[in-house]
Amino acid sequence: MNFEIILVDSSDDGTDKIVSKEFPEVKMIKCEERTFVGSARNIGVEEARGEIILFLDTDCIAPSDWVDRMYRAIKKSNADGVGGALENGTPLSITGTVGYYLEFFRFFPDRRSNYNNKLEKALFLVGANCGFKKILFNKIKYYDGFDETKVGEDFYFCWQLLRQANLILFAPGIFVRHQNKSGLARVMRYQYKFGIGACYYRYHVSKEVMKIFLRIPLLSFLMPFAVIPWIGYFVIKRLGKFELMKYTIMLPLVFIGNFFWAYGFFRQINIIKRNLNNL
Repeated sequence: MNFEIILVDSSDDGTDKIVSKEFPEVKMIKCEERTFVGSARNIGVEEARGEIILFLDTDCIAPSDWVDRMYRAIKKSNADGVGGALENGTPLSITGTVGYYLEFFRFFPDRRSNYNNKLEKALFLVGANCGFKKILFNKIKYYDGFDETKVGEDFYFCWQLLRQANLILFAPGIFVRHQNKSGLARVMRYQYKFGIGACYYRYHVSKEVMKIFLRIPLLSFLMPFAVIPWIGYFVIKRLGKFELMKYTIMLPLVFIGNFFWAYGFFRQINIIKRNLNNL
């Protein structure tokens, strides 16, 4: 199968020179200013010539058959978009694994043989491992974040697709390895930032639900008590009993991380509430 690889890079670590020298077949697009993921994807799409666009983030490692399996999943299902799963790329790091549980529990891989080619209807996909028909980008673009967190672009992009009655599917048997953030302070800061972004985007797409939190912002701190068992459900369903043991041992750190997420959500809901009162 013929395909092209496009790399959009805005780093200052010499990545562009390394790639150009070692992998001349890769189409290198160097951005002189810091470019966040939403804008980088839009730039790559503009340069792409194929009918199917696959996205892979810089912190992911794909298996050799990833392109073929993703392409076939989209073509055979006739879905507008298909997203794959994320495997824990930092299994020996406690904090990296905690961050993995919190951020990607909806996208855990499933290695059971009957799941190799299984597709499930999804509400949104993770941008680190997904693909879409290029024609969709004539109407819809990725946003680079409406606030300073620069997160949630995947959520908002899929919400736009579903508003147009498009079909998106999740493939738990097609996965890439994600190199998670590690270090206690780093993981907790990111969860706080992620909570801010989650609140901001949910306010834009679920205003009726968010009215409850606007009336009682402290409800934000009850969410970990719902999320923690939810993560456990996906752990046992997709990763198995051994992983559930690991998850149980790490529960205190998982709860603290989710509390930081809830605190970010709480802070942002209060900012939204204050801005609305000032109108």
